[in-house]
Amino acid sequence: MIESNSILFTIICVFGLQSIMFGGLILFKKPRRLANIFLALLIFFYAIIPLNIVFVNVLKDYDLLYIFRYFQMEMLYGIGPCLYFYTKCITNSKFKFQRKHFIHFIPLVLEFIFYRTTIYRIGSNGLYLEEMPIYSYVYLIQQWLGVISILIYSFISLKILLKYKYLLKEYYSKIEHLSHKWLKLPILFFAGYFIYWNILTGIDWFVFDRSLREYYFLPSFVILSIITCWLSFKAYIQKEREVVHLKPIKNKFEDNQDNRDEEFLTSLKTLMKTQKPYLNPELNLSMLAEFLDMKPKELSQKINQNCNQNFYDLINSYRIEAFKNRLESPEHEKLSLLGHAYECGFNSKSTFNHVFKKFNQLTPSQYLKRLKNTSE
Repeated sequence: MIESNSILFTIICVFGLQSIMFGGLILFKKPRRLANIFLALLIFFYAIIPLNIVFVNVLKDYDLLYIFRYFQMEMLYGIGPCLYFYTKCITNSKFKFQRKHFIHFIPLVLEFIFYRTTIYRIGSNGLYLEEMPIYSYVYLIQQWLGVISILIYSFISLKILLKYKYLLKEYYSKIEHLSHKWLKLPILFFAGYFIYWNILTGIDWFVFDRSLREYYFLPSFVILSIITCWLSFKAYIQKEREVVHLKPIKNKFEDNQDNRDEEFLTSLKTLMKTQKPYLNPELNLSMLAEFLDMKPKELSQKINQNCNQNFYDLINSYRIEAFKNRLESPEHEKLSLLGHAYECGFNSKSTFNHVFKKFNQLTPSQYLKRLKNTSE
């Protein structure tokens, strides 16, 4: 065990209980969505981990530790499946939770049962003995398997998000409101946290004979409770976003440069030069297809085949060229760089900076400085 610290315990409880409160608000948020159920559960599972530490130490202080196994709240095996199904819900409008999906939560049920057994009680208490009993190693294996479960589900969820973002670029020129970018940081943080925690405790147990425990134990759970509260607040204030059903667009001519459609390229360039649809920040594949009197899927294939770009990069390349042309005009100082970017169809500073640097290997301010030096 560790020395009780009322200040750190209070911080953990405040942020942990706030996280649970936000989770409840998300659960009952309207419109009711399946995604919100999994998100609320995910927040709950994260929040009870640090609260669980406070509870066990309070029981220790009142000499009631022997009853802890009946109230153990840690649920490592629920985190991964909830993250996975939440990601599925927000990236696939047709996803439905079916009876077969309950198999993902069988380890969670087994974990709950395990915490009520004598094996757990002896194993967890044995961690603090000079010579650990065999049940302690069973407990450590169970913990590491829980971490591995979280890492596997986190990897799969991150992969789904990245694939979804890639597909969005085939259909949209503005993806910030659809890509769920905010979720990537929590996935990486929590996956990294559990790796950090188990490696750190392992080193402490086997190398330093648990002498460092007082320095990292409670501060680590304070950090976890604060980040969990941040995640729950961030999730709660997120606007309800459209869940777009996207199908991968197969490009049969991707590697065949001999199939370039010059007629299509001429039509596309003429449209971009005369009507400049890229200046519309809301431009998407369907809207551009209407301009060219084509079906969206056919247009996407044509763009990939003839331009070696997806729709997102194509439209933003025209916006970047329009921006550069504005900088070369005599009246470019009437607006800021961001003002010019907005006039060219961008509506996000971060997206503009990222795209500009991708195409020019310079930031907008660096490009303007070089342009001025060249003209002098």
